[in-house]
Amino acid sequence: MQTEEPAEEGLTPKQCFTNELAEISFQELQKYFAKGILIKVADQLDIIDVALQIHADNTSQIQKWMDDQDIERVHDDHAQFWVNNRSVLKAVTVAPWVLVQNI
Repeated sequence: MQTEEPAEEGLTPKQCFTNELAEISFQELQKYFAKGILIKVADQLDIIDVALQIHADNTSQIQKWMDDQDIERVHDDHAQFWVNNRSVLKAVTVAPWVLVQNI
């Protein structure tokens, strides 16, 4: 019988996202790119703040970032660059999305 790890009870969403933030190679993220669920976060934004706004469903802030191209779905040019450079990125999951940012 397989048991799930216990949820991190008592932690704020910010603490949970901070704990889950990790460095990961783009090679390991390619399956999420193929599913269309990778979101690139601009370098000037705090990836944890973006995760919190998505988690809170703050559509006005999310739309502003999208309009300013501060967050966008990862496209082929991003992927090709990261593959060619064997890039390692910061990543955090805000279901169903995986947010990534350059280190």
